[in-house]
Amino acid sequence: MVGGGRPMTFVLVHGGGHGGWCWQRTARVLRHHGHEVWTPTLTGFGERHHLDHGQVTFATFVTDIGAVLEFEDLHDVVLVGHSMSGVVVPRVAEAFPGRIGKVVWMAAVVLNDGETITEAVPAPSPAVQRSFVLEPDGTIRTDSALMIAALVSDGTPEERAWVLARYRSYPQAALLEPGRLSNYLELGIPSGYVAASNDAVFSSELARTFASRLTGAQFAEVEAGHDLMITRPAATAAALLEVSEA
Repeated sequence: MVGGGRPMTFVLVHGGGHGGWCWQRTARVLRHHGHEVWTPTLTGFGERHHLDHGQVTFATFVTDIGAVLEFEDLHDVVLVGHSMSGVVVPRVAEAFPGRIGKVVWMAAVVLNDGETITEAVPAPSPAVQRSFVLEPDGTIRTDSALMIAALVSDGTPEERAWVLARYRSYPQAALLEPGRLSNYLELGIPSGYVAASNDAVFSSELARTFASRLTGAQFAEVEAGHDLMITRPAATAAALLEVSEA
């Protein structure tokens, strides 16, 4: 078994624009080594994109993940949030503390109370900045092809095409709704952070700043871009186990 530890239960929560599909490669590695893995898709993304996400908020996403925890009767879960879902996972832990053993942020934002993603990343990389388009009505949409170039910066043309075919736009709340962290920290649940050293979405320095907001968090780094679970699945699985077993 990778890491040589006991079998664990992982719930892997995708970031904005993605779906449970993005974890296929990393989940396969973890399962091969005896771990239980769940990869739910949030409302409005992936195979659940057909659902109306005009009213989606972070509370919707908490309900999505909480339903998996309850209906599958999962306990002692390692809850992993990638990218945007760094805002979601502490709220899930806050709502279901008895089911969560550890929370891991992976190339993810860690928002202070009242802070939005756009505030936490005030100067996005040029690649990301180009991908956001402000519409005349004030809404923000993403140019998917430009966003994929940033997300899968270390990927092959085939990997980028695979992500682009499945990528869906963010609900507005995902960019503009304030985060909440202090309630999570008060729970005392162990935390971890996995950074991507070649992340074109935000710098390694920013990732370490985010990790420093998590009391006593175990830290690991993968030599990869933002979508490390796609481009470096074996290294990503190993890093997740490293911070989860610590």
